[in-house]
Amino acid sequence: MRHPRAVARPTVRGRFAAASGLLALLASVSVAGAAAPAQATTYCGTHEVVGEIEQRYLKMGGPGGALGCPLTDELANPDGFGRRTQFEHGTIYWSARSGAWPVWGAIGDYWCNQGCEAGWAGYPTGYEYRVGDETRQNFQCTVIHFQALAGGATKTWSDPDTCV
Repeated sequence: MRHPRAVARPTVRGRFAAASGLLALLASVSVAGAAAPAQATTYCGTHEVVGEIEQRYLKMGGPGGALGCPLTDELANPDGFGRRTQFEHGTIYWSARSGAWPVWGAIGDYWCNQGCEAGWAGYPTGYEYRVGDETRQNFQCTVIHFQALAGGATKTWSDPDTCV
């Protein structure tokens, strides 16, 4: 019977084997991640769309969908973390934490007035959706609301910053 305070201590050889295994695993992950760049597809004869942004674009109908044709190839975002592709009717933003989601219209304008992805709201985390007479979209640190009012007026606002 083992004493309750007894602790199994790995040998030097065991520690070396574990460290070697971890290094081999990390090397294979970095090689696998770098070995196969994503294939780009040219749409509307002008710009390439690639990766998760392309997957979202195709789910939204591609060139015949709500976004229309791409206006840019994939661009690095000024925040240094994410990517984006601009289309005729909106932009798909991507980050590793949030995935790829479209932003457009009054919600997109409001979000970019707050700094776009580098602002306090963070990246989009889903599509626009309806709740009653409002259109809403979730972002990493808030929900942005849009409402059409009587007489053609509109109102756009956000919930408090939930990332503080």
